Amino acid sequence: MRALRTETDNAPLPAGFAPPSRRYLIALFAMLMSATIFEGYDITIFHLCTPNIAKTFQLADPQIGLMATIVRIGGMFSFFVVILADRYGRKPILSVTVLCYSVFTLLTALSSGVANFTVFQSSAQVFLAAEFGVAVTMIGEEFPDSSRGRALGALHMVAFLGVTAAGLAYGVMSETRWGWRGMYLLGLAPLLLIAFVRRGMRETVRFQALQAERAATSRTLPDFWVSIRQCITPLLGSYRGRLLLIATMWNSIGLIGGPTVTYFSLYAKRDHGWKASEISMAFILAYMAGTAGSLLSGYLMDRIGRRFTTAAFYIVSGVAMYALFRSDSHSAMLLAEIVTMFAYQAARTATSALSTELFPTEIRATGYSLCVQVIGQIGWAISPLLIGLLSAPMGGLGNAASIFALGPLVGVALVFAIVPETRGRTLEEISPGTILARDQPD
Repeated sequence: MRALRTETDNAPLPAGFAPPSRRYLIALFAMLMSATIFEGYDITIFHLCTPNIAKTFQLADPQIGLMATIVRIGGMFSFFVVILADRYGRKPILSVTVLCYSVFTLLTALSSGVANFTVFQSSAQVFLAAEFGVAVTMIGEEFPDSSRGRALGALHMVAFLGVTAAGLAYGVMSETRWGWRGMYLLGLAPLLLIAFVRRGMRETVRFQALQAERAATSRTLPDFWVSIRQCITPLLGSYRGRLLLIATMWNSIGLIGGPTVTYFSLYAKRDHGWKASEISMAFILAYMAGTAGSLLSGYLMDRIGRRFTTAAFYIVSGVAMYALFRSDSHSAMLLAEIVTMFAYQAARTATSALSTELFPTEIRATGYSLCVQVIGQIGWAISPLLIGLLSAPMGGLGNAASIFALGPLVGVALVFAIVPETRGRTLEEISPGTILARDQPD
């Protein structure tokens, strides 16, 4: 299997390109970090409150798995939102996502049964995943080549703030009459504040340059569905190999995230008698380690390269998750949970960097969403359902979940066989435009 080519004969930067100032980059990061904070908060609510939600709606393991799978599939439909960012721009789509996510979060808190809870939470995931996808795209386009990896690492790192808020709230809220519903309601006020603060955000310089090029060459935007087809065509042609590569890598690491996020709380509380306060503290410690993992991943990507960093954290995440679901003692489970999240978040950071770098500006948001949030989510989405179905035949939740620890090995094989090293290269060198260089990567 041959490596993907990255040589582009010194591909030029877009016409009219002028990098943003350091001051604006700091402000931009502050405005975008909320996307990761709320991803951390939302995932943690679902993660921590699974036993409470199951009790409210009287769910067995297969039903819990089905619910988690349907909710995750909602995030896959974010593609149809993110793809609009390649047509209308990054800023307007980001503005819409936070408002829609707020509405469906409110409806989730007010849901009266498992069916509408699943529909509302799945719909919320559409816009949460879209917001994160566009935020990653903006970071990738705006930050300098020398610090792009660290910026993406820092974006993932701040998820710890949302995780900490959710963990602390769970220790108190789970025992009140508000329960898991109160956890969703708590996030509404900050969401509205974020929508207000983001008014100062600008469109990315690269997308502005692309728009200027379109205007200079009199290339008007085609009809919507024609535009969608034009965005997807390069991904099914010259960039098909990169699409399948990144999607497969996300699926391999998703086999760590799906079981851990969905079942750890249930496994610890129901099968090993952990208290709510112990679970919330475990999550805070685990995601604190995950924050360190994201930061370390960004640093290593910029210092020693994407390939080694990605492979190393894939391996550690698989070993740690296997230990987590095969351990019985409190201390062993706690340590394994911490190491799993450390390596998993680091692996996600490294894979996100590759996901933004391997597609050109015209289709960057589309490529990211399709390979990360659609095709790349299949493993994450179906693993909870499969574990729920296998739990009884395999003699327990831990036995069923632990077999998915083999998933990252597929990603490691792909890294060493195919993935190009992108450290220190401009986005235009890595991914030439689909219009000017149609005969490039295959």
